[in-house]
Amino acid sequence: MTDVLSLSGAERAAIFLMSLSEEDAAEIMKHMAVSEVQKLGQAMARLKHVSRDQADIVLGEFTANIENQAPLVGASPQSLKRLLARSLGDDRAATLIERIVDDEPRGLDSLQLMEAKEITEIIHREHPQVIAIVLAGLDSKKSAQVIAELPRQLATNVVTRIAKMREVPQSAVEELDEVLQQRFSQSGGFKVTAMGGIRSAAEILNTVNKELGQQIIEELDEKDPPLSQEIQDNMFVFENLLDIDDRGIQAIVREITSDVLVVALKGAEPELQEKIFSNMSKRAAELLRDDLEAKGPMRVSDVEEAQKQIVQTVRKLADDGTIMIGGGGDDFV
Repeated sequence: MTDVLSLSGAERAAIFLMSLSEEDAAEIMKHMAVSEVQKLGQAMARLKHVSRDQADIVLGEFTANIENQAPLVGASPQSLKRLLARSLGDDRAATLIERIVDDEPRGLDSLQLMEAKEITEIIHREHPQVIAIVLAGLDSKKSAQVIAELPRQLATNVVTRIAKMREVPQSAVEELDEVLQQRFSQSGGFKVTAMGGIRSAAEILNTVNKELGQQIIEELDEKDPPLSQEIQDNMFVFENLLDIDDRGIQAIVREITSDVLVVALKGAEPELQEKIFSNMSKRAAELLRDDLEAKGPMRVSDVEEAQKQIVQTVRKLADDGTIMIGGGGDDFV
């Protein structure tokens, strides 16, 4: 029997998610970073048997959500795969499930847990294609942090390669893993791994700071205009909220906490602020206006972080088909 006091935070979170239906757990995990999902998946795989008493101690006020009085059993590979597929999609789930069932972190997985400066120090002398493969395998936030550490010309080269990437032979990924494994772990049939692509490059550029992102786009405009345009077509920035219809804005507002919204609007143009206010109830709009006026000066980095959170929510809603972004000129029948 597992000692509750010895459980890590990830294991406690895993017990909570295991007490929910796969659909509810997947909905929660949609809002988490890939690295966090991976940690939870590994914790689920480690938890073989959790008693009701242990669950009560860990869950506390959440015990009302647990309907089944039987002990909670660790997630099977099949249920774990379904859960990850609902959270991340089939392709990313298939990549993660192989990593989760192996407790030992592999080379590329280990990079995800490092600081951006450490990753940069390890890979910055590698060939740009190697750097591109590494960054395409990390989540976009971590990749953006590394891109910001690279010289701009190299950063543009790497983003270009990520955008043109479609799939990489699994043997090449494993060979790269093995090189990195000389510092951490090891790896092993011939498959291809889906990674990179236009969307991946766009997500990275959405995540880096605005000035660097604009500089990279300008260089891409000069070197490869069609590719640059395709990347930009897949990018979405906070100011693009103006192009979303009222129904879409209402759906977005329902998903965003007022705390995040007020910080994000602090740096928004009056036109965009009014678009948000006009798609809220009168009372909610008044409260938001009051909060906005009461807010003192804020750091630009805090405002940009709040705006990025909203952009990520917009992307998720667009992927789910809840709202539409871009392609506004198409006819509907």
